[in-house]
Amino acid sequence: MSARPGGARGGPSLALWTVVCGLAELLGIATGALWWVGWDQLNPEPVGAATKAGMLAIKGLSGLVEGLILGLAQAWLLRRRYTALSAVAWSSVTCALALLGWTIGSSFAIYGGAEAGAPPADPGPVATVIMSAGFGLAVGAVFGAGQALVLRRAARRAWVWIAANAAGWAIALPAIYLAASVGGGPGLLPLAAGSGLAAGLMLGLVTGLSLRWMPPRETDP
Repeated sequence: MSARPGGARGGPSLALWTVVCGLAELLGIATGALWWVGWDQLNPEPVGAATKAGMLAIKGLSGLVEGLILGLAQAWLLRRRYTALSAVAWSSVTCALALLGWTIGSSFAIYGGAEAGAPPADPGPVATVIMSAGFGLAVGAVFGAGQALVLRRAARRAWVWIAANAAGWAIALPAIYLAASVGGGPGLLPLAAGSGLAAGLMLGLVTGLSLRWMPPRETDP
């Protein structure tokens, strides 16, 4: 069996795809976390509907850099196998989906229901893993579906990408949420970078394996 996710027809090796996804998430999550926590320090407990909505919009922008880095990195590798793939469309959709995901994730903290002045309840590591895995499964399916709309123009059986992203994010997201549950402080950056790298490697491995089941349209019989 070929070690390349695309199979015998070429494309990035599984190792290269996995490592690039890991590094992209390392940079994206670390940058997004710094942005998110920076605004949290300015206004840790937003009060009022307008203020909360504004903070939600600002924190949602954390996904912009992550989506851009991941989208460009994936497009660069995918075009080695799927020459008909639009790198602009892929990167744009990935950015939009990342913004949506960070906005939904930020809403849990902003509209979490904790009383004013009281810290949010810690669900514990087991509950955090279960909840984040479920969230990853759902958001991964949406993420994969959005990217599959672009991928289907260049690859056959693009629906496989939806299943792969749902599984990949369900495995990867708990690493990010467990790191986030530790809190801020001097160790924030290496913690965010480490969780991003771990999540990206897991996502890269699962999605990379799925590429072998999606042959390019222009070369498929």
